[in-house]
Amino acid sequence: MKKEEKLDRRQIRTKKLIRQALLELSEEKGLSQVTVRDLAERAEINRGTFYLHYRDVADLVDQLKSEIFEGILPFASEINPLEVKSHAERGEPYPVLLKVLEYFLAQADFLRVMLSANGDLQLPLQIKEFMSERMLQKFEQYMPEKSEDAIPWDYFVAYIASANIGVLTHWMASENDLSTREVALMMTRIITQGPLETVLGGVKR
Repeated sequence: MKKEEKLDRRQIRTKKLIRQALLELSEEKGLSQVTVRDLAERAEINRGTFYLHYRDVADLVDQLKSEIFEGILPFASEINPLEVKSHAERGEPYPVLLKVLEYFLAQADFLRVMLSANGDLQLPLQIKEFMSERMLQKFEQYMPEKSEDAIPWDYFVAYIASANIGVLTHWMASENDLSTREVALMMTRIITQGPLETVLGGVKR
C-alpha cells in the first residue's frame, strides 16, 4: 500500500471518529456545550490531531453540514413543480422527493441529532433557506404568470419549505418510523393539496 493511500485512510478514519464523538456528545450534553477537549477525549485522539482537520467545533459542524448540502444539490436541478401535481393525482410520491429522503435517511444519524433540541438550532433555518432559494427558482421557471389575487411565490415557497422541514424533523425524531416512500407521498400531497385536504381527502363529508 502506498504511503499516501495509508495516510488518506487514516485521515478518513480519524474524521469518522471525530464525527461520531460529536454526535454522541451533542446528544448527551447539547452541541453548544461540546468542546474540542471533549471531542479529542471521546475520539481518543490528541487535540493537535483535531486541529489538523478543523479550526474548532463550529468549523467541524459547518463542514459536516456543507457535505449534506452538497449531496442534495444534484437533486435540486431535477425538480419540476408541474410534475409534482401529476404524481399527487396518481397517488404516487414525486421521485425527486423520494431521492432526497433516501439521501437524508443515509445521513439520519447526523440529522436526528442536529435537528433535535440538543443539536444545531441553525440547521432547520439553513435547510429551509437552501430549499426556498432553489424552489423559488424552479417555480419562476416552470409556472405561468400569476394573477393579481394569487399568493406571491415567495410566500408560497416559504410555506412549503417550512412544512417540509417540519415533516423532516418529525420523521427524524420518530426514528424514521415511516418509509421514505410514505413520507415522500405525504410531502407530494401536502405540496399540491395542502395539509388540510391531505388529511381530509379520504374522509367522507
